[in-house]
Amino acid sequence: MLAILCPMASEAAGIRRALPAAGNAADATLDIAGIGRQNIAAAVARAAAGGAHAIITAGFGGALDPSLRTGDLHIASEFRIPNPPNARPILSDARLAAQLRAASPDASAGPSVTVAALAQPEYKSALWQAGAGITVNMEDYWAAAAAADAGIPFAAVRAVLDTAGQALPEYLADGASSIRPARIAATLPIHLKRAPELARLARQSRLAQRRLTAAVIGALGALTAVHPAGAAR
Repeated sequence: MLAILCPMASEAAGIRRALPAAGNAADATLDIAGIGRQNIAAAVARAAAGGAHAIITAGFGGALDPSLRTGDLHIASEFRIPNPPNARPILSDARLAAQLRAASPDASAGPSVTVAALAQPEYKSALWQAGAGITVNMEDYWAAAAAADAGIPFAAVRAVLDTAGQALPEYLADGASSIRPARIAATLPIHLKRAPELARLARQSRLAQRRLTAAVIGALGALTAVHPAGAAR
């Protein structure tokens, strides 16, 4: 069984719609994990308890590389955290990552960086200048660590939402775990000055969701075949 973990409902929405008609869908599960370390670790534990033989996270990410644009895909080769500075990277499962890349040959490779809060432009620039990675997220290192502890292969695919110089509203890290156009629109009367920014974010979310869905569904058959249901751990 392949476990697909999405931190936010908006990341999972396209995958959820496409999954029933996809090949090998019966050999995959989809879980909306929630944002951050504790939520993703709990989701990995649920996947392990449910008999998962492989786990991927699929979500949005922030660009550290200034050349990346919204919708660009990143399939990390390894997962890093900036603190403590001497923390050892965790490698992505090579076979899972290769299957993801085969379905999305335009995806970038290289490390991703997991941080504890939304990374705004100044921090993203510092991480990039330090050579920490090419995208940033809030879950993948901890998912990789939990999967390693459970002895389950792990990989991750991220679709860029915010570019390197783009700031994100802090509410995206709250318990709602979603970027929905309706949610964004509901904030407009309160944040009229930010209406263009929020409308732009809604458009970016739709694009990132489409690319993320295509990446996961396109690789689904190969991913489920890597560790087929019933295979020994």
